[in-house]
Amino acid sequence: MTVIDLITRNMVETRFESLPAKVVEVTKKQILETLAATVGGSTCSISGEIERLIDLVKDWGGKKESTIVAFGGRVPAPNAAFMNGILCVRLDFDDTQVRGLNIHISRGIVPTACAIAERQGGISGKEFLTAVALGHDLSFRLRKAGGNDMESSFGMITNFFGAAAAAGKILNLNAAQLNAALGLTFHQLSGAQSSPGTAGAGASIKGLNNGIACKTGIVSALLAERGFSGSLDFLEEYNKRNLYQTFFRGVYLLPALTTDLGEIFAGVYTSQKEFPCCHGQHTSIEATLALIKENDIQAEDIVEVVLHISPGDNNYLASPPERKQKPQNIIEAQFSLYWGVASALVYREATIKNFTAEALGDARIKEMVNKISTRPEAGLVNKEGFASAMVEIKTKNGRMYSRRLNYPFGSPDNPMSFADVGAKFKQCCRYSAKPISEENQDKVIQMVADIEQVNDVGRIVRLLAS
Repeated sequence: MTVIDLITRNMVETRFESLPAKVVEVTKKQILETLAATVGGSTCSISGEIERLIDLVKDWGGKKESTIVAFGGRVPAPNAAFMNGILCVRLDFDDTQVRGLNIHISRGIVPTACAIAERQGGISGKEFLTAVALGHDLSFRLRKAGGNDMESSFGMITNFFGAAAAAGKILNLNAAQLNAALGLTFHQLSGAQSSPGTAGAGASIKGLNNGIACKTGIVSALLAERGFSGSLDFLEEYNKRNLYQTFFRGVYLLPALTTDLGEIFAGVYTSQKEFPCCHGQHTSIEATLALIKENDIQAEDIVEVVLHISPGDNNYLASPPERKQKPQNIIEAQFSLYWGVASALVYREATIKNFTAEALGDARIKEMVNKISTRPEAGLVNKEGFASAMVEIKTKNGRMYSRRLNYPFGSPDNPMSFADVGAKFKQCCRYSAKPISEENQDKVIQMVADIEQVNDVGRIVRLLAS
């Protein structure tokens, strides 16, 4: 039996009842957090590009199958997945897979599953959660099998396959059809990505790649349902033009695909986000907030801040300093460690407010940025998970305060509760493009918490568009 046969058989045979309790618990948080990021992302626009995309998608017309979150309106399922897949990336508030890769998987799975489930109608919460857990697990395993190259331009390309798997599971495809759906996905791959934090005006495209992944997943599953087939084995054959030869320099670590398949699900290694910015900032921001609150340090008393961070975080979030110290838009601010820490020092919190157009015009934050410097240190790198960070703050009276943090709140070592994610969901709803009533917010939180009892998950998404 080939590896792809093992994978598709596992997808067909896995039922909600066979999922470990921990997987169910974590997947509920993944679902609610992704919905939160999608709602909040609806207003994360630099120059009106989100509104123009909404107009474009609605102009395409078609069957009214699935809901666009926050904005409302129903469009064909692939188009809803495309739009919601973009929205959930914009705020950079979605969870991160931390097992040595630090990639975002839920963003490719949850919008896809929501759109196809609403299209089908009558999809139970148990079916939905199982599809999300399986799609996440496959995406992670495929990526892990390509090695730990964090610099790959195709880092999240395996979300295309996770999306197709989740859609196929909800469509109740058999093993041969799932194989076809994954093969058809291989034929549609795109996925090269640049850093949104250094894209300048081009940051307006942030999320487009993920929207395409979500749409592709649904299209592939629907094609397979109609009898179409693609590469029969995109992993190991196809004249050596397979997934790993094409996108991962020929690296293919087979055990990552098969070890503990069906027993350990990668979703349990997911880290929820406390702050709406790149996860690499979180240890520094959390340590900073702890320092100023525990010692009652006021922004006006600070003369110098030194951030001891890993070389990788320094390269991605603080270099070049002349650019990172002066983010030109809210997307760039999400990837500027100077901005994240400076805004936390001024506002004494790190919420969506810190990463808005209004905040970018705040002279107090701009002044604070000039007091911050970074020190890259190899000793802060962790083998798996986020890098550690140490923050030093010097005040006018000559005192020096310091704090080291090894992992941020929300990580598997210090997890958020479902209630914490619920509070985050409510914060995001305050930034929805269109108001979402408190009653609907509470209903969504409760339905996700009790998703085993839900008989039609399409109701959840529709509550976020009224």
